[in-house]
Amino acid sequence: MRLYHQPRSRSVRALWALGEAGAEFDLQPITREDKQAPWYRALHPLGRAPVAALDEGPLFESAAIVWQVCDAHPDAGLSAPVGSYARAQQYQWSFFAAGELEPPLNEIARQLWGDGEPDENAVADARARFAERAAVVADALADREFLVDDRFSVADIAVGAVTGFAKMAELAELPAAVDAYVVRMEARPALLDARARQA
Repeated sequence: MRLYHQPRSRSVRALWALGEAGAEFDLQPITREDKQAPWYRALHPLGRAPVAALDEGPLFESAAIVWQVCDAHPDAGLSAPVGSYARAQQYQWSFFAAGELEPPLNEIARQLWGDGEPDENAVADARARFAERAAVVADALADREFLVDDRFSVADIAVGAVTGFAKMAELAELPAAVDAYVVRMEARPALLDARARQA
């Protein structure tokens, strides 16, 4: 796999998964300008990062890349067998991270980091939505360290990446259980290496 990666992007999720899987890969850094070039648009029609170039063709969307890495390296034990309840839960948390946790954070970031004065009501509303969703994660972690079968998996890469972003960027408060979870995720060697490669 060749991973086209732009620093400080969702590439860190793919890098994290590759590290956890012990996979071999070629890292190809790209610039903002590269993403608008015709050769890159042929890999990702919207010109976003990351993109994985596989033998069969390109694959975009960081969550899809993470799942492909985990499934392609079954010995790493990051994804449960197809059809199992554990795998259904891993899908659940992956979709929850992308569809529920991340959108309010994106709205907060857009308000705080965009041009002009932020709409404080929009920020407060987005933080309230995130808090409601983060509480779901906290409840799931009440008596365990990881989300599915209390063992590290693709689900933790998905949720850990988003909650880690919330903490690192100081976009929203995390419940105590989620904050402790993020601390555990941030200490994983594969994530530390992925963040070092992001610089």
